[in-house]
Amino acid sequence: QRRVHGGDTGPMTLLNEDIAEVLEHGAFAGYDINSIECSCWVGFPLSSLDNDILVASGLDKTKCIAIKLVFTDPPTYSSGCPSAKQKHIFIRQTAQRDFSKLVLLECDYFGLWWTLEQRLSEYFQVHWKEISARQTQMMDRLRERNKFADNQSISSLVEIHAVSRLVAMVALINSNNHLDKATDLLFDEQAKSRLIAEATLQSPYRRLVEGSNLLLNTLNYVKHRIEVCTRYCIVCDKPHPLQLLKPIVCSQDLCNFQFTDMGLGINVEDEILRAPQAVDLMISMTTAASFSGRHFEPFPTVEATLTENGVSKKISFDRYCPRQAGELLQRCPSTTTMAEYIHLNRLKDELDLIHPLLYKLLRWIVGTNRCHLQYITDPASRVEGVFTDHQFVLRSTPPEKERAFKALKDEYKGTFYAFHGSGLGNWHSILRLGLKNYSGTMKQAHGAVYGAGIYMAVDGATSLGYAGYGNVGTCWNNSQFGASVKCIALCEVVNYGDEDGKKCTGKLHRPRCKHSTSSPHFRVEMEELVVTRYLFIYTGAPQIAEVFAHDLNIPKNASV
Repeated sequence: QRRVHGGDTGPMTLLNEDIAEVLEHGAFAGYDINSIECSCWVGFPLSSLDNDILVASGLDKTKCIAIKLVFTDPPTYSSGCPSAKQKHIFIRQTAQRDFSKLVLLECDYFGLWWTLEQRLSEYFQVHWKEISARQTQMMDRLRERNKFADNQSISSLVEIHAVSRLVAMVALINSNNHLDKATDLLFDEQAKSRLIAEATLQSPYRRLVEGSNLLLNTLNYVKHRIEVCTRYCIVCDKPHPLQLLKPIVCSQDLCNFQFTDMGLGINVEDEILRAPQAVDLMISMTTAASFSGRHFEPFPTVEATLTENGVSKKISFDRYCPRQAGELLQRCPSTTTMAEYIHLNRLKDELDLIHPLLYKLLRWIVGTNRCHLQYITDPASRVEGVFTDHQFVLRSTPPEKERAFKALKDEYKGTFYAFHGSGLGNWHSILRLGLKNYSGTMKQAHGAVYGAGIYMAVDGATSLGYAGYGNVGTCWNNSQFGASVKCIALCEVVNYGDEDGKKCTGKLHRPRCKHSTSSPHFRVEMEELVVTRYLFIYTGAPQIAEVFAHDLNIPKNASV
């Protein structure tokens, strides 16, 4: 039900104008006004965003973002600054397109809902004085315009003649705000063409007060924050030192506590049901990292309350005894069993019975992964000739870095493929920090015999050898991949520099270049030249002799 209260029709006229402009931009809007509150909805189709960002944020590209702003004192449009704390801002996703009939309880949560509500609330707090002044100015202009073209007549002409609001407004101005005369003009094809031409040349009233559309500003701000979500901590909003594909928290203990205890960022139940193989592999990697100790970064900063004999105490993992996390994960049920618990709505209860830290650790493992890891079930989408059906798409670069990679690719004679192998425990770090040049640092996995850089090989056997280092035998006991797992990545590398090793200028060193004449490997010093595309999983004692990256048939969608 929609009822307008109060004698001033200015806010209502402004709301209709703002909604009309939103709709002209191809977005969605609606409102519901009663004696208690004015609820305004605005949103946009998620298909307009990059698919990697959608996957990373837990968004469904077939749905829309729906933003609800509530005004209560008084219940009129733009009467006060909306606040997330006062429950005046809600952000969800929905399959609905008719926002005039939207119901909050029928909308879906997603990974960034809380973060976006907080950021939008902060944006309003900073800019509301300016926004309010512009809206007041716009209402004054609309009152002036209504003397020549009132809002109700404009809406009638738009509905009858299927013209834009601006054309309808020009028709009324030319008719001294007389609806019948404006209708006659629009029925006359010549007159209508003239009005359309006049409207094209005229600056609409909206532009006289630039940036005054609250709904459009809200929509654009939320869309922008989704697009840059990987750059900032989802709790405190401080910039991350590096950008990967998924939005996560920073290293501050308070942010990690809110992430695990408040359930921010991801829904672990959804992830287990949607991508059980990926969750399985992540648990295996963290288990191996905890037993290796050396490369267990980032470290899980989760805590819980343990009650024994009526006494409660806070518990957490000891950084000086990292294997505690691995030993607990060995008690974690398989993803198949956890899926059964989820269907019974008992996952957290069952894991808490095993140990108070287990559910939070699982959330942390899944939620801090910053890569897109997707198990390939379609045989036609797998890479042929690598002697394993256990293949994942592995993407770690956000859209802006993919664009930068493509620019380098266009500048330097395209790309080639090469393998990178590393111990299973090292992949716990790679999924969260990216494939980095750690030569000369404490995180260096192997000796940098031929100099600093990310080492890569054109033959799979060499990389598989490096994948065998570390605690391969301390994989997760309940993994569907078994107790002995090795991982090698297939990477796309920009063909930087001269292919003649004698003319090597650095950044990308080819085998036996002038800087390391005995090296059989590619050595990449400039991290921007490498992106991961696939992760291949090998179990037992695999044999992949005579597998060369340049001979592989790579599916077309693997490269940008």
